Amino acid sequence: MAEGWIDAEARAKLNLRLRIFPPTADGFHPLETIFCRIDMADRLRVRLSPEPHRVWIHVGGTEGVPEGPENLAYRAAALFAERAGVVGGIEVDLEKTIPPGSGLGGGSSDAAAVLRTLERVLHLAGGQEALLRVAAELGSDVPFFAADLALAVGRGRGERLEPGPALPTRPMLIALPGVEVSTAEAYAAWDVSCERGEIVPGEPGAISELQLSSWSDLSSLAVNDFEPVIFKLHPELAAIKETLLASGANFALLSGSGSALFGVYESDLERDEARSRLAKDLEGVRLVSARGPV
Repeated sequence: MAEGWIDAEARAKLNLRLRIFPPTADGFHPLETIFCRIDMADRLRVRLSPEPHRVWIHVGGTEGVPEGPENLAYRAAALFAERAGVVGGIEVDLEKTIPPGSGLGGGSSDAAAVLRTLERVLHLAGGQEALLRVAAELGSDVPFFAADLALAVGRGRGERLEPGPALPTRPMLIALPGVEVSTAEAYAAWDVSCERGEIVPGEPGAISELQLSSWSDLSSLAVNDFEPVIFKLHPELAAIKETLLASGANFALLSGSGSALFGVYESDLERDEARSRLAKDLEGVRLVSARGPV
């Protein structure tokens, strides 16, 4: 902490499983997912200001990320200030590494990091439970990051969390094709496919702790219901998934509703060899080595 700044880290996530169900009366789609936090991260700093009732956010590291109320970290600071009765200002300095629109949860993680940092110095009445309620108002992935978990099953809007066991970390390879897929676009396409009968929604199921205790058991749960519709919109993403599988990944998936794909490998050596080969095969696709859960 320097000059009043508090440093924080906002790690990315992968969805090792993502099931989507038809919207309820309030228009939201219930989900069932397995969140896995990885070691890719944005960096941010937060400090308080005496200037009353104002939020600032400064973004570096990438272009096109808004610096006003359209930014989820901005909204997190404003909502926390409202609930905590903060009369001063809040300033956020954000350095982006996690690509927007990739399905890696960067915006949600940034928002959660702001909430956790502010809670350290200002304290909501109601503590952690109140913090998670605020997080749930901001988005489906935010409660997972706000709870500071490495692995968890999320249900409902993502706010109903069951912490997972201490699953051994595995090397992963993330393919970033530079395509942005908005969450709204993904859900709209999924709804249309359901209406046409192209997708038959399943039912929420029980996921036991035993199924999460080993990668071999967990691989049988690996599915992403967005893949059929997003691959139809962006066929190149389906080809990248097949390339990851052919490179020796135990399994490969689209992450969340975005464009990032990932493969999970047995060893660092297998992952690194795959990365070297794929760097030649996937021209224009950024490849990032990662580990998770962390």
